[in-house]
Amino acid sequence: GWPSGDDAADAAAMNAWIETEIRRLPAQYLWVHRRFKTRPPGELPLYGRRR
Repeated sequence: GWPSGDDAADAAAMNAWIETEIRRLPAQYLWVHRRFKTRPPGELPLYGRRR
């Protein structure tokens, strides 16, 4: 059942399901996560300014 009581196994199963769905319909995945919010001093930002 869900949850199984094993947090690591539950997280792995949930991530596997999410990955499967993204691979099935990649155009439907919303790519808004800014993974690299900060940059080393002197490096240009990776993202444009937020509105």
